[in-house]
Amino acid sequence: MLRLTSFTIAAASFIASISLAPVAADFQLGSSGRVMWDSNCDFPGNDYRALKGSSEICGDLCAADLTCTHWSWNNYNGGTCWFKTNTRFTMATSSGAICGYVVSRTATSTSTSGLSIADTADMLGRINSVRAENGLGALTIDYRLVKAALLHSQDQASHCVMTHTGTTIPNFGDRIKAQGYTYGTAAENVAAGQATVADVMNSWLNSPGHRANILNKNVVQVGFALATNGGCSDYRTYWTQDFGRPLY
Repeated sequence: MLRLTSFTIAAASFIASISLAPVAADFQLGSSGRVMWDSNCDFPGNDYRALKGSSEICGDLCAADLTCTHWSWNNYNGGTCWFKTNTRFTMATSSGAICGYVVSRTATSTSTSGLSIADTADMLGRINSVRAENGLGALTIDYRLVKAALLHSQDQASHCVMTHTGTTIPNFGDRIKAQGYTYGTAAENVAAGQATVADVMNSWLNSPGHRANILNKNVVQVGFALATNGGCSDYRTYWTQDFGRPLY
């Protein structure tokens, strides 16, 4: 039998009284795991060359160029990648621009979540598709939430038990905070036994509590992970989704 459960917590004062404009702080993997990128941001200065083109090519070209450490893209001249080099750089908010930095020169087939890059894209796509169907904005991946989700999936798998209660840090909100993510709203889904992204998403979406977390209008970011333990007698796969809205 497959199992799943959910939990939600919120800071009521944030939901009721604070409204902030988006801030560029949601870097996500790109270019087959070689770069991190975000929208509405810029890395001013340190340019060594520019190339006209679409934003999609900037990360690949920077990762392939040993001189390039980071880049920005804006709509200058119909779209331009600005390649930069420096081990230290500062990010600024810039509406409509894109920025990113290199984390590896080698493409990978798996992300840091225990899921393949394809499965990561699949899960995020399924989350945002059902949110769009319900008039809600898309979520972006935050890798602090990914780390919290991964550690909890690994904790569950190591004990062969599906639970929201962690061994080292019992409360999921505290696990998220331990990764440096101070939240206004947070929610968590866990599940065990499902073999694929499609299977676990179907399970969650057919459960009112889990569906409510996925469709929570107050969250803007997500991290999810999978851990597997073939030695467990009941369930071999342990899934976690952590949702959040940060206090900036």
